[in-house]
Amino acid sequence: MAASPLLRSGILGMRSPEGEAQHSPNASLEGLRVLLVEDSWQVADALKLLLEKLGVIVSGPVATVAEAQALAADARPSLAIVDVNLKGEMAYGLLDWLNRQQIEVIVISGYADLPRSLRQFAPILHKPFTATALITTLRRIADRLPRR
Repeated sequence: MAASPLLRSGILGMRSPEGEAQHSPNASLEGLRVLLVEDSWQVADALKLLLEKLGVIVSGPVATVAEAQALAADARPSLAIVDVNLKGEMAYGLLDWLNRQQIEVIVISGYADLPRSLRQFAPILHKPFTATALITTLRRIADRLPRR
């Protein structure tokens, strides 16, 4: 399957693994259950495609806090990738809720200034970020997760 034009073109700085040093298949990501919470369909589509190519089981994407909570309760992911601004609503309450559910989180954001306390429980990837940065962060978290 070819990379989507958005992923291939580097929208938001993400580049297809085909355009970077090839990543060998990593069993630590195979079967990882990830909730994708992103309100921009272009970004969500590119992220979902990349994650699925890595063998990740993706729930979503969803674009609101309510949708994310409902899907997380149903899909029981080990990890969530969450854009901090969802259609103008800051997702801090969702991040707290996910933390209480013992779901690891990777925060993605176009904002340079985020609360410092956020880094205490979630890695932050600032847009634009590369596929390599996301994959590295996913692997670091997946290596310490029990599979559900």
